[in-house]
Amino acid sequence: MAAVPENRKKRRRWAALRTVAVVSVLVLALPALGFTLWPKLSWSAKTNGPLMHVVERGEFVHEITDRGEVESANSEEIRCEVKAKGAGGITIIEIVPNGAIIRKGDVLVKLDSSALEIERTNQEIVCRNSEANLIQAENVFKTAKIAKQEYLQGQFRQETETIQNEIFMVREDLSRAEEYYRYSQKLALRGYVTALQLKADRFAVEKAKSALKIGETKLEVLNKYTKEKMMIQLESDIKTAEAMLKAAKASHRLDTAQFEEINSQIEKCTIRAPHEGQVVYANESGWRGAREVIIAAGEQVREQQTIIRLPDSEAMQVLAKVNEAKISLVAPGMPATIRLDAFPDEQLYGVVEHVNDFPAPAGFFSSSVKEYETKIQIQGTLPGLRDGLTAEVRILIERIPDVLQVPVQAVFEHGGKFYCVMQNKKGDRWRARNVSLGSAHENFVVINKGLQEGDEVVLHAAAYRERVELPELPAGRGSDLSLRPAPDRPLPAGKALASAAQKRGPPVGGKAPPSGSPERDSRAMAQRLFPQFDKNNDGRLVQDELPEPMRPQFSTIDANGDGGIDRGEWMAAAAKFRPNRDEPAGNPPGPPGSRPGKIQ
Repeated sequence: MAAVPENRKKRRRWAALRTVAVVSVLVLALPALGFTLWPKLSWSAKTNGPLMHVVERGEFVHEITDRGEVESANSEEIRCEVKAKGAGGITIIEIVPNGAIIRKGDVLVKLDSSALEIERTNQEIVCRNSEANLIQAENVFKTAKIAKQEYLQGQFRQETETIQNEIFMVREDLSRAEEYYRYSQKLALRGYVTALQLKADRFAVEKAKSALKIGETKLEVLNKYTKEKMMIQLESDIKTAEAMLKAAKASHRLDTAQFEEINSQIEKCTIRAPHEGQVVYANESGWRGAREVIIAAGEQVREQQTIIRLPDSEAMQVLAKVNEAKISLVAPGMPATIRLDAFPDEQLYGVVEHVNDFPAPAGFFSSSVKEYETKIQIQGTLPGLRDGLTAEVRILIERIPDVLQVPVQAVFEHGGKFYCVMQNKKGDRWRARNVSLGSAHENFVVINKGLQEGDEVVLHAAAYRERVELPELPAGRGSDLSLRPAPDRPLPAGKALASAAQKRGPPVGGKAPPSGSPERDSRAMAQRLFPQFDKNNDGRLVQDELPEPMRPQFSTIDANGDGGIDRGEWMAAAAKFRPNRDEPAGNPPGPPGSRPGKIQ
């Protein structure tokens, strides 16, 4: 009886292993098979045959999808124009509510002006003092000019006339003394005047001559030296007074300008709306997500800091960040469709207006992948459209109507040419068909020549390159899987994208499997599918980003249980899957009901 429970345990364990095997196949095989393409796929007659794709004609659409944020294209910024006296800035006393609808002239913000009002009172006193100094300087200047006129027209003339009068009197005295001396000489010859009297008369003549000489010298000194000295002094007094007057005027002008500036600063403490609009606070978040700039009553703002933005709701745009791998495809003038998370049922249209030449600054925790800010002008409007709404932007790179196209996996390169793998009419052999490629993106490539509508091609063509006949290559030249162009010819855009789809990477810590091997093909498929599922480009897959059939196995792939599947966990899950070695090289797992692949 004890063997029965043990057999049940073995059967249950075996059933669990089969379940794990089937689930693993579904986890990696369904995306590899391209479950979104099921309506276009057909199965070969053989159970273990490859997955085929039916060539169809239709519209080729190449779009780039990115996330962005709605903002106003003509947003007017209301800044603080008050000069801060300290490092802290100036305090907000009152501010209108965020989101308020205002009209032209309404008060938006009131800043603290108490310190400025005290400064204005002190500056008014300084202005009065400088005005008094100016009046005094003007009087000194006028007095200096009058003193010069006074000397030239008064004092100098008076002194000149006085000396001239003295000279005139001395000359008169000299004339009389000389006449009297001549008369005394005549009397002395006759004995009427003594010798002593004659000597006295001669002395009187010499005295008069000496006085005349002194008077003439005094007049010469006055005209030649005293006048020049006084003129220099008076001119110096005038220039000094004039300089002091100019200094007083400049000082008073600066004090008055400072007083007016303080009045202007006080007026700027009350900020009014330049036009009507909706108030948006200029809050800013740091790289950790915390608010670095907070606009609210009681907070301080610096000079020229933006306090409020008044967006123009009639001219809105989306600021998107395009990955560096796609930025070369985007150019101004390209059309775009826009869907807002707030209005998922509404679709807006826009045009790429500007693409930055330099990448956006990266945050502390951001990845090393560069992103370029791209502005998409929204055409038209929508009720409720406002700043800050999150949007999904699809930029149309290329649209070609009515063309043949196949998945990029259905094409491989050999000797600079491209081939698809097809069956012959009998269905017993595989053959390579040379094709000419056109435009391409990460999923499909346009076929210009070589195929017709309704043809069936192997989906994983690279896995069958060893089973078809291909032209021999020159000695020393192998197949170029990277599709590098020759130096004298550029690689078309479609071929470049097809090349990217065909690239293979070696496993971590191991040697790259040979071209076309199941391990390499599965890993390459997993590498290609990871960025397709990673819609937000954050390097992690959450459960909602996985297709519906894979979501139940999310916890199995998420090995560390952190709520997200990184690229390492994704590739580790892919490494556990290996197709049956009995099947042809590169064959994907069969459809439901066929033999599943083995679990290593």
